[in-house]
Amino acid sequence: MAADVTLYGALDTGFEYFHKKSTGFLGDSVSNDTFDMQTGWDTGNRWGLKGAEDLGNGYKVSFKLESGFNGDTGTMGQDGRLFGREAGLTLYGPFGSLGLGRFGGIASAAGTYDLIGYVESFDGGDNNVWGFASSSRYDNVVAYQTPRFAGLQLTAQYSFKTDSAAKNDTPTGFSGDEGTSAAKRYASIGVSGDYGAAQFAAGYELTKYGANSAGDREVADKDGSLFFVGGNYNFEVVRVYAEAQYFEGLAGINNDYKFANQGKAASDGLKGYGLHLGAKAPIAAGTLTAGLYYVDAKEDLTTEADQDFKYYGVSARYVYPLSKRTSVYGGAGYGQTTVDGAAGKADQDTKLVQAYVGLTHTF
Repeated sequence: MAADVTLYGALDTGFEYFHKKSTGFLGDSVSNDTFDMQTGWDTGNRWGLKGAEDLGNGYKVSFKLESGFNGDTGTMGQDGRLFGREAGLTLYGPFGSLGLGRFGGIASAAGTYDLIGYVESFDGGDNNVWGFASSSRYDNVVAYQTPRFAGLQLTAQYSFKTDSAAKNDTPTGFSGDEGTSAAKRYASIGVSGDYGAAQFAAGYELTKYGANSAGDREVADKDGSLFFVGGNYNFEVVRVYAEAQYFEGLAGINNDYKFANQGKAASDGLKGYGLHLGAKAPIAAGTLTAGLYYVDAKEDLTTEADQDFKYYGVSARYVYPLSKRTSVYGGAGYGQTTVDGAAGKADQDTKLVQAYVGLTHTF
């Protein structure tokens, strides 16, 4: 019996100019400029195997093994995992689908169960420009997805331990055994709707940091929560995206804010909200993608006044196909993280500028 197996992949390599300037509370500043080779800026570098077997009576089993790598060096991504992007075995039937393995969370902008593509124009920001809270790829995941009814589909996930590569009793803390309360665990539930020109998604993610998680963040033992909602609408000449998110108790988000009391368990994590407005438009046989980002948040300190910060970001990218499998792209973006200074101190700013070009080939 011949196996239904497909080999696929993508290679993306280009060049980037990156400028970053940081100004401290005392007015001191540090800046750096780099021009180097980058990889995976439009499409994540990957190779993978996927296949399926029809079991009959409306049931089938499929698998997906996807490996990430750095196209400029040939080294493996996702902390050296062979199939770090995704490794899953899934049973499909009239009930929907049940997946077991390593998957991205619903707010990770990665993998089979990602819902961010419904609400965010870049599906995970434009590399250094995003600023939002998000989840990641997790080990030991059970994922369930219903069939789509009247345009609606429900997705639920649970990870018994998010990172099995983490070691117990390391100098940075105790990672916890899988399936115990000491392990860092993850759960999510989300709903998506597809109605032709209009799509939407909403979801909630819970992160259980586990006992003694000082290695994961310098905060008190408190659960992290992330809620997001948004959608997009295709006006034919342009597809418009909008998203709002609220988060609290998180160990970090995707901008340059640093914890006020690193090394001390004096914080309940980060709390705040983010707003996004984006668009995709077909222009001259290619696609222009743009996005605006705003985050207003604070570090929820337990022993002193909270520390407030804001993030602003704007970015654009143009992709032009040379063939069905090869395209060129270029983009630029700006991001700024501003931390409110205490009485008598200036604000702390971190500003970044990125500009890049590259070539993508898929197989």
